Amino acid sequence: MTDAPNRAMFRSIAPKRVHYHEVDMQNIVFNANYLMFADVGVTEYFRALRIASALPDTGGFNLFGPDHDMMVRHASVDFRASALADDMIDLAVRLIRFGTSSMTTECAIFRDEELLCVITVSYVHIHMESRRPAPIPQSFRDLVAGFEVVTPEGC
Repeated sequence: MTDAPNRAMFRSIAPKRVHYHEVDMQNIVFNANYLMFADVGVTEYFRALRIASALPDTGGFNLFGPDHDMMVRHASVDFRASALADDMIDLAVRLIRFGTSSMTTECAIFRDEELLCVITVSYVHIHMESRRPAPIPQSFRDLVAGFEVVTPEGC
């Protein structure tokens, strides 16, 4: 990662309190929990996009219909500083890249203005029956391009 993200790059920012069960014996967030925080942030991102099928009360988190889904292909975590028990943190998420059948999100975790961690997750859009990659619909790309502060690569 070359440039550190800042809050101005994100439209989707969800607050979260660090709970006792998320820290280790050093009273800092256990490293694996940062991936869970990124997943919560991505869910809030889709909520901010107002994608009805991505909300739990509609039967699931399927973005592109019942016969399609997204699966994680790769994740990377860049730790900068530690969140502590009872901290209020912000999960800032943006979509940074589209491929033909893939998309990459960036979740920057802030405590106030301090950047604590950056998690990048790449997903592949698949057709469920064949379990093969499927193109991401242009309508979704357009929705994201209209939402983001910085237009994702491949839009």
